[in-house]
Amino acid sequence: MTARVNLLSRRLLAPLRWAALLSVLVSVGVFFAGAQAARAAPACGVLSTGAASQATAAVRSACGLIGTPYSWGGGHGSQPGPTYGLCDSSNGAPNDCNVRGLDCSGMVRYAYYLAVGEDVINGTTRTQWPTSRAVARYYRADGTAPLLPGDLVFFGNTASTIHHVAMYLGQGWIVEAPYSGGYVQVAALSSHGDYYGAIRLYGAGNSTPPPNPPPAGGGQYWVDTFANAPVYGSPTSTTSTGTLYQGTNYVYCKAWGREVSSGASFNHWWLKTDPDVGPAGQWVSAFYLSKWGNDVAKDNSGTTVPDCSGSSTPPPSGKYWVDTFTNAAVYASPTATGASATGTLYQGTNYVYCKAWGREVLSGASFNHWWLKTDPDVGPAGQWVSAFYLSRWGNDTAKDNNGTVIPNC
Repeated sequence: MTARVNLLSRRLLAPLRWAALLSVLVSVGVFFAGAQAARAAPACGVLSTGAASQATAAVRSACGLIGTPYSWGGGHGSQPGPTYGLCDSSNGAPNDCNVRGLDCSGMVRYAYYLAVGEDVINGTTRTQWPTSRAVARYYRADGTAPLLPGDLVFFGNTASTIHHVAMYLGQGWIVEAPYSGGYVQVAALSSHGDYYGAIRLYGAGNSTPPPNPPPAGGGQYWVDTFANAPVYGSPTSTTSTGTLYQGTNYVYCKAWGREVSSGASFNHWWLKTDPDVGPAGQWVSAFYLSKWGNDVAKDNSGTTVPDCSGSSTPPPSGKYWVDTFTNAAVYASPTATGASATGTLYQGTNYVYCKAWGREVLSGASFNHWWLKTDPDVGPAGQWVSAFYLSRWGNDTAKDNNGTVIPNC
C-alpha cells in the first residue's frame, strides 16, 4: 500500500527548520555577549596613573614574573627571589618542596626588591599587612577607588585571618601568585570575595598605620629581623623548635635568657613570638633585631618590649651613670604618689642600679613609665626616681649615659 504524503506538513517543514536554526544562533549570540561582559584579563602593566615611581617600577617587575610557578613558601630565602617551597598537604601544597618559585608574599617581596634594590616588604602576609613602612592604609569600607598601581591588596575576613596578597595594577586588576600548581598571573580583584584592605609603600597617603599598643597593655610589638632566626621553647633552651623568617614580625614580650653572640654583638633578651615554622608561643633571640644594639629589646618605634609575666630578669650588674636635668623627688616604690616622696636626687650625674615599670610621670608631650632604683642625695638609700628626669633620652626610655639599657630590677 502506498503511503500518503500530507502536502501541508511538507510546506510548513522548511520554515520550522529556519526558526529552529535562528533560535540556536540567538542563543549562541547571547552566550558570547555574556562572556564578553566578563572582560578578558588585560596585558599586565600599569593600568592607571598617580602612583609613585617606585610603585610603578614594582608593577613592571611583577609583570616580568608572569608565568613563574607558584610554590608554597617560595621566595622567603635570605635574599628575595624564587626558591624551593614547602611540601604541605594541609595547605594544598603536597609537592611544592620540589617546585622552585614564589608564593603570594614572596612574589610581591621580590617585585619591590627588583624595583627599588632594597628588601622593603619581607615576611608573610600576616607580617606584611601591618608593616610600619606603609605610608597609607585602606580597608574594605573605603572601596577600591583610592587604590593606585603598586598598592598591595590583602584578602581575608579579619586581620588575623589574612591569607593572600597581590599587587594592584589599576582599573580593578591585580597581579598575583595564586595557588599551588598555578603561575603568576593577572586576575580581577573581584575574583576574590574576601578583599580586606591595602597598603601603599611609596607616595602620598590619606591614612597611617595603626600605632603600637602601650607597653603596659601587652599586645603585639612589631620588630624587624635581619635574618631567618631559630626559635626555642624557652629563653634558656638550646633545642630549636622552628624558624622565624627575616622581615617584619610581631612579638609579645621579653625575658632574660642565654646569651646569643657573634663577634662584638650579643643579646641576652628573648622575645616571645609565633614563628613562621613551628608551634606558636616560641622564643627568638633579640640578637636578630636589625635596628638595635647589645642587650636591647625595642620595637621598630623605639618602645621597649615589656617583660613577660613571671619572666626572669637580668642579674645585678652594678651602677649605671645617668644625667638628670633637675632636682627630682624620689619614692619608696615605682607606684608611690607625689604626697609620699621620701627624698631628693639632685640635678647632675647620678648612679642608678636597675629599672621597673610604674606610674606615669609626664609634662606636655614628655612622659615616662620607667623608674630607676638609686641612692638619693636626701633620704634613705634604695629609693626610686622617675626616668622622666633623664636628660639624654626620650619617652619611655631608660638608658645610661653610654646608651646601655638599664636592666630590670
